[in-house]
Amino acid sequence: MAFIFAIQEFDPSPFYLLDEIDQNLDAVNAERVAKMIKKNSNTAQFVQISLRKVTLKEADHIIGVTMTPSGHSDLVMKVNLSQVEDEKPSEAVTA
Repeated sequence: MAFIFAIQEFDPSPFYLLDEIDQNLDAVNAERVAKMIKKNSNTAQFVQISLRKVTLKEADHIIGVTMTPSGHSDLVMKVNLSQVEDEKPSEAVTA
């Protein structure tokens, strides 16, 4: 993780996909990583897969899939709508 963040400081990429990078961290360090990702999200887009609550609480948007007691999948979404731009309706073309 340190190597990835060092590269980001030197030559940033516009997009990062991180898969459970906080899995083996204690709560304090997982929260530090989450806050670092939140800070760096001003200059890049991050998609992070995580099950840690300390990571999820720092996220702007959360999309998840969970299983209901009946065995069906259920989509869970928390979107910060203040950051999502409204779609402007297209003007009708007159003939």
